[in-house]
Amino acid sequence: MKTLTVEHITRIEGHLNFTVIVDKEANVKARAEALEGVRLLERLLIGKSYREVPDIVSRMCGVCQAIHRITSIQALEDAFGITLPEELEKLRKIIAIGGHLQSHVLHLFIFVLPDFTGHKNILGMLPKHGELISRAFRLKKLANDITEAIGGRAIHPITPVVGGFSKIPSRRTLEIALDKAREFRKIAEEVIPVVLSLEMPDFKRKTHYVSLYNGKEFPLLRGSVKISQGNIFKPSEYEDYIEYITEEYSTARHYVLKKERLEYMVGALSRININYDFLTDTAKSMAKTYGLKYPAYSPFENNKAQALEIIHFAEEVVDLIEDLLHRPAKTEKVEFSVKEGEGVSVTEAPRGLLIHHYKVNEQGRIEKANIITPTAQNYKNIEADLVAYTTKLLLSNVENIEFELKKLVRAYDPCISCSARFFKEH
Repeated sequence: MKTLTVEHITRIEGHLNFTVIVDKEANVKARAEALEGVRLLERLLIGKSYREVPDIVSRMCGVCQAIHRITSIQALEDAFGITLPEELEKLRKIIAIGGHLQSHVLHLFIFVLPDFTGHKNILGMLPKHGELISRAFRLKKLANDITEAIGGRAIHPITPVVGGFSKIPSRRTLEIALDKAREFRKIAEEVIPVVLSLEMPDFKRKTHYVSLYNGKEFPLLRGSVKISQGNIFKPSEYEDYIEYITEEYSTARHYVLKKERLEYMVGALSRININYDFLTDTAKSMAKTYGLKYPAYSPFENNKAQALEIIHFAEEVVDLIEDLLHRPAKTEKVEFSVKEGEGVSVTEAPRGLLIHHYKVNEQGRIEKANIITPTAQNYKNIEADLVAYTTKLLLSNVENIEFELKKLVRAYDPCISCSARFFKEH
């Protein structure tokens, strides 16, 4: 029996090991081992006022902070029966898009690209690819600026609150944000082909793909949940369709489809597999130019799916800001009453489906909390892909198997900090 253990995979968020075990009959097993420390998270929310929750949960991660804040707010608004006007929904969507753009640019150009240019990291890329890296950092800066303009901060936005916003941007702020968004769109259309033209490893494995779906637009903050080979269900019904598994080797929960008892994938590839028709024309044109067809069944294609999303969201954020300049928000917040209730919000984080679920008492304090992050949902699919890809590499007599498996894990863009809990507390 042979065992390959890769410790502290670099160029991902958080601390993750994976172990691949090959027995005498060449059967392969794999373990995705989240190694973050004690993270009580939901336990910390019990007894807290609803006002404190968005600030606390956004600290789960420094990468996905914007979407955690918005998702928690939407779940609390669901509990209180709050409905926002369209203009405030658009402002929130701009913040969510800013978070996606920040995350995707970081993942593709800083974490992934060195694997395909033969370098250990971006420092090694600088002599030959300095201009590309410089433009990638410019994209990151512009995404930060757009997020800050609406959210008050580039990282951990503070203006979204239950019922709306603590402050809405002035017309001048929106005009500056529009200039930034147009610059982002222009640069993205020039550099994203670098990612779309990369030759990905020859590996496919069909699985179940899960994402938001509403049949009208490329979903981000609202919609039902669709399983590629199965049902469409409401956010409030999520416990009927997915369930967690506790693994002794991981401080993170792992999730499977409840009925099928099978792994599934969330993230950019799942979103595009299910919602390709709702991409912008420019994004679909780029997909056609580079021979991309969906649904696609290689986890490595998650990289190119993120690239297409950058193009899509870059166009959408321009449209949203232009709409708000034409029809600005009339109020910062809507009136509401704190009451006993239970609320669920399902959104799309950069890495996939994100679920926040809260039960609130009549004083507005949290009695129950459940947060399910994308990477936690992907662990079982990562393990299944590691098994299948390792088997293929062994049959092909590939020498540097460890390097190839690291590339596979990175393609998922895992966020280990968000996923980790403390398994003894499950």
